[in-house]
Amino acid sequence: MPSRTSRLTLVGLGIGLIASVLMSSPAQAARPSAPGSFTGHGFDTCVAPDQATMDAWNLTSPFSAVGIYISGISRFCGDDKQPNLSPQWVAQNARNGWRFLPIHVGRQAPCFANNPKSSVQKPKMSNSAKTARQQARTEARETIAALKRYGFGKRSVSYLDIEWYSRTAKCDRIVLEFVDAWTRYLHGKGYKSGLYSSGSAAIQAVDQARRSGRKGFRAPDQMWIAWGNGKADTKGGPYLSNSGWKKQRIHQYQLDTTVAYGGASVLIDKNYLDVGKGSRPGKTPTLCGVKQTFTRYATLKIGSKGPQVKTLECLLRRRGVLSSVDQHYGIGTARAVDAFRASLGWGPTGTATRATWTALLSGGRNPRVLKQGSVGPSVWRLQRSLVAAGARPRLTGVYDSSTVKAVQAYRRSRGLPGYTTTEASVWAELQRGQTA
Repeated sequence: MPSRTSRLTLVGLGIGLIASVLMSSPAQAARPSAPGSFTGHGFDTCVAPDQATMDAWNLTSPFSAVGIYISGISRFCGDDKQPNLSPQWVAQNARNGWRFLPIHVGRQAPCFANNPKSSVQKPKMSNSAKTARQQARTEARETIAALKRYGFGKRSVSYLDIEWYSRTAKCDRIVLEFVDAWTRYLHGKGYKSGLYSSGSAAIQAVDQARRSGRKGFRAPDQMWIAWGNGKADTKGGPYLSNSGWKKQRIHQYQLDTTVAYGGASVLIDKNYLDVGKGSRPGKTPTLCGVKQTFTRYATLKIGSKGPQVKTLECLLRRRGVLSSVDQHYGIGTARAVDAFRASLGWGPTGTATRATWTALLSGGRNPRVLKQGSVGPSVWRLQRSLVAAGARPRLTGVYDSSTVKAVQAYRRSRGLPGYTTTEASVWAELQRGQTA
């Protein structure tokens, strides 16, 4: 990854963001994911940001994964240059929902050319395959120790950073021996192997070895391709063929760019991940046996019938204002609607409107934040609430690009900052029945 001595500039946090942090539900204990199953955005930066920045970006940025430099003699940002990175920092950010990309920067290809002006002169792999393999195993032991120190469990991935080098057959051969030995050692200890490199360097060399069926070669589990084409996807272009590492890819698509979220500005590389099993939805939820796939919510009143009435009555029963469900909108249902309306400070009408639906459907415990790649019951709840409010996302159970657009449209309609995330301020508007 590009050499940088400092990548963090904090320019302040807004009052609204701090309020949003305070309104969020308490973070739950979580095992750090490195990186787990996920499809969405991440970033890497040389110096791990301080906690205030991580909190700001957690609530306002599209990023869910952060690259951290945990091991290796060739790091520009080694332990002595990491004022924030610690097991406690990892644990806190894991509780807040962050995923991690642990990076190891050690020996480089034999033909790697150091920049003589660089503050870190990277050592190189031996030209002897036997010795290079020993060096790889030593570095794998080092990264496993670091993974353990930071709280990452078995099956976590450590990404071996091999910087760009001018490829030759002889140099490639040593790199492949090193990658093979690194991967085998990690696998033998229950961990996973990742490879980060320029598309035209080690990424291409390893992919060619896979496609040619190189005898005895143990390929990395995940490939992290540096290819600054500006496209947030996991396509490998001319460097990484589509036939390998499906859903085991990270694309570093923009390098050395300064971006700001929530008042915090950081110099980063942008990445897009599709790893593990990816972001997969759970089962489509039902309510009283009704599948919740409505693409609009009708205004209901006395005399209305059908599945939406049953859904409405179930939601009212959950709120404790209705005792039975019969799919017929009668006097009892109208009174329950008015009781719910009264809880929001609204006057009686006996009618379930879009605002009523929005407030009912959005009710529940609020996660700290949802963003692209999030999955789970809260995503289904958000998507149904946005449909009721008039923002029209697809009902997928995954916080996908459709949900991102719907959230941005809803935020604009409510005068909120145009972030792509759903945090306390969005839930507050929905739970007050505010429509788009």
